[in-house]
Amino acid sequence: MNFKIENNIPIPPVDRGKRRKPNSLSKVLDALKVGQSFVVPIPEGTNPLAFRNQIGYAKTIIKHKRKDNFSITTREVDGGIRVWRTK
Repeated sequence: MNFKIENNIPIPPVDRGKRRKPNSLSKVLDALKVGQSFVVPIPEGTNPLAFRNQIGYAKTIIKHKRKDNFSITTREVDGGIRVWRTK
């Protein structure tokens, strides 16, 4: 694969107006207590690994918001991905 190196291409400004609102996954993670868990159904046609990455992203957002040692672990189970709060 060949790439064309270019000069003087301006970098577009960051669009701060499109920030994500907390989704239902983030809200459930934020309410989860240590030892609790829940199953997230994997949408039809979605790669399970890609969906686990979305869960990890939501965890990162919660962890930065809370500023504590919030931690989760996930496992693929029948019916989806189970999420446990471990810290």
